[in-house]
Amino acid sequence: MRRRFDPNLLDWEGELFEIDTANRPHLFSHEHYGEQDLDDVLEHDSVLLEADLTKGDADWLLVGQPPGEPPLVVPLAPSNYGNVRQARPIGIYTAEGDDLKRYQAWREEQR
Repeated sequence: MRRRFDPNLLDWEGELFEIDTANRPHLFSHEHYGEQDLDDVLEHDSVLLEADLTKGDADWLLVGQPPGEPPLVVPLAPSNYGNVRQARPIGIYTAEGDDLKRYQAWREEQR
């Protein structure tokens, strides 16, 4: 089994997301979301949850709820360029199922 990248090394206050011509079309091909939505997820009630490593390339799931939106999930993979300060977002979509339940449980704990 592969090892998750260390989220403590990420630049949470700066350029967190690695976006380039390779992932931009795939990242925003679902629904109506764009690059600003990534920052909105990060800035609004966000939590980092472990991703199921057997289900794809994501190591972590960044889940947050921007104003006027349902909770959104941003799967994060390691940088393609070896930059430990950045994570590669590989999607953005509405939280459902277990991801939504884990997020809601975390929000309840925060109250």
